[in-house]
Amino acid sequence: MAQYINPFTDFGFKTLFGKEYSKDVLIDFLNELYLDMEGMKKIINLRYSDKEMTRVSEDGKTVIYDIHCETDDHHHFILEMQVNSQATFLKRAIYYLCRAIAEQGEIGNTWKYDFEPVYGIYFTDFPLKGLPKKVKVHSKFCDLDSGKPLSDMVCLSFIQFEYFDKPADECITGFDQWIYTLKNLETMEEIPFTEEKKIFAKVHDITDLHRLDPKERQEYYAALKRYRDYNLVLETAREEGLEQGREQGLEQGLEQGRSEMILNMLEAGMTIEQVAAIAKVTPEVIMALATR
Repeated sequence: MAQYINPFTDFGFKTLFGKEYSKDVLIDFLNELYLDMEGMKKIINLRYSDKEMTRVSEDGKTVIYDIHCETDDHHHFILEMQVNSQATFLKRAIYYLCRAIAEQGEIGNTWKYDFEPVYGIYFTDFPLKGLPKKVKVHSKFCDLDSGKPLSDMVCLSFIQFEYFDKPADECITGFDQWIYTLKNLETMEEIPFTEEKKIFAKVHDITDLHRLDPKERQEYYAALKRYRDYNLVLETAREEGLEQGREQGLEQGLEQGRSEMILNMLEAGMTIEQVAAIAKVTPEVIMALATR
């Protein structure tokens, strides 16, 4: 039996970053994330907005949004964990960031566009197409020649777990220690780095499966089942499509196997955009196949 919860489930992600009792955990993570960003001030406190904090979709993914970090600049943060590749992920990230800005607008001629800075943080367990092949990517509006940011009002930060491969003894920085812990938490017998960073002792406390009450444990295992089932559907669909193509050995056979893979994924409840991303075709192709 695992010792700790899986942070890639909606329950695990919310437990770590979306609860009032764990806000010091989120504060520490954000400060480590932005430690190397010029001009970024240390976050000393945060408050969650009065709006609904979490939204759980059918594929087991959680978005935690409207998290306000109280710095001198009153930054507004959006956190999202995405566990499987989506063709529209980057567009959606930009959309929700822009919406968070627009929601701060006021009616009338007296408003001077003095909105709070909005920063998006996106955790992915897959590489995002077009981004540098590294764990942490910060992006802002920049001058293309000099690379100098034109504004600090908007920032998108991507954390690509697939590119992180350091062992524990090579994790020197607080950020590396955080990414190592998040990536390996479910399989750990004991959380490392508690001597270097006291906050990891609290991570141990709030993610220890044995400390969950019966209701929380039931909620966690339901979330874990959604997470595992979704990943199993993806893996099975890929394998079945490839195997059917291999057996027939012809271009027609490959196409038939691919079509059956697509239909299997749709029947399993995946969205057209998700299927299109995996099959490497346009959503229009998926729609045409589904309506045959």
